[in-house]
Amino acid sequence: MSLWNSALPTWYAEQSNDAWWGGTATLVDRVWVANRCQKMNAQAIASMPIQWNGPPGVDEPAWVSSPDPNVFPNGIGDALHTVVDQMYGWGFSCQAVTSRYADGYPRTWTVLPSSQMDIRWNENGVREYRLGNGEPLDRFDIVQIDRNPSTAAHGTPALRAFAQVAWGLLAAQNQSASVTQGGIPQTVLKSERKLTKEQAEALQSQWMTATSNRNGAPPVLPPELQFEVLSINPADLSLLDNQQWSAQVLANAYGIPALLLNMALTGSLAYQTPTQLFQVWWLNELMTTSKRIMDAFSQQMLPRGQWVAQDATDFTLEGSIEAADDPQAPQSAKATPSQQPGRLTAIGGGSP
Repeated sequence: MSLWNSALPTWYAEQSNDAWWGGTATLVDRVWVANRCQKMNAQAIASMPIQWNGPPGVDEPAWVSSPDPNVFPNGIGDALHTVVDQMYGWGFSCQAVTSRYADGYPRTWTVLPSSQMDIRWNENGVREYRLGNGEPLDRFDIVQIDRNPSTAAHGTPALRAFAQVAWGLLAAQNQSASVTQGGIPQTVLKSERKLTKEQAEALQSQWMTATSNRNGAPPVLPPELQFEVLSINPADLSLLDNQQWSAQVLANAYGIPALLLNMALTGSLAYQTPTQLFQVWWLNELMTTSKRIMDAFSQQMLPRGQWVAQDATDFTLEGSIEAADDPQAPQSAKATPSQQPGRLTAIGGGSP
């Protein structure tokens, strides 16, 4: 099994591309489970409403609902989807403030393409941002959000540590395609005497013609020929178990329960209700990613005393219809939002 002898599009031209090996969005576009997981996280966070919190008499900033009417005319949801997609695909997302109010705080902003961003520490110990080969951008206009914040210039993609598994899944899928397309025969004709290449091809052609003409009738073979069925399991040749294991590992890279990808789990954690499944997804991945985004917006785009949060009620026990009927759900999970001060479903950048 090899990717070097592969039907993958433009493989020979792209095999030396660093973006493939580094596990960036270029590799994500070619691995189905990574592509699906990244989209699931992005659309889940994008679907959570943003709630602005501020003192009485102060209006909500325009960017909370419409950050860039030109690039994202459908509103904040599309912008958030792009932010999350870049965080997982490239390890970071940079937002550029495009206009400000008279008090200097942002009015609108847009998302810069991570694939074209060059971020590095300059000699003064601050981050320097460039878009392509252009001049340095004003760092006070940039809001950088990393997938995994550290002292590095920017975060790393979700597939960075899982790139080898993603490559293994690609190789297994290539092997499966070869088996499906007849690359490995399931039957052979054995001759008791040695045949030349021309004789073997003629015999093969005769067999195929007779097979199409006999209309289900049993074949009749001469004494010197034997029909043999190879004892090869197509499932083993297609590496189906290997593909499922790789898909589950990659789903773990994105914090998504494998059951949401229609993959059965055996000998491991079982979820008794769909509510618990979504609760695990929320607590394990969505909550931390959403809070990181809301913290960045609150810290760099709003004055003291104002902050934004996302309402994740639909992803938690508190907002689940099933929670009220679930005998194993705690009473706190069945209470209404007004009965749960400080509940975890409203997450964001802090308080006044």
